[in-house]
Amino acid sequence: MKLTTTALSKVNTPAVRHQLSGVLQRTEQTIIRYIRANEHNGPLTTLGAMEVITQMTGLTYEEILERAPVRTIGLAESQKKPVNTGFA
Repeated sequence: MKLTTTALSKVNTPAVRHQLSGVLQRTEQTIIRYIRANEHNGPLTTLGAMEVITQMTGLTYEEILERAPVRTIGLAESQKKPVNTGFA
């Protein structure tokens, strides 16, 4: 999961960045890098960061987080038979 564009715009303010830097124990410059990178399961998606973001922006978790695409197995792939390797 990573932050939505709505959450990113609301998080990228001096007040929120300052609070996040305290909770995550990182400099504000590092928080800015986290916002720019917006990595899946990155530091901004941790419980402490999520609490700060919720309290300071009024956004819900659903409004803050963007789910990662789920990889599904196609029907043909799921019906493949196991290969006999000769091991029991």
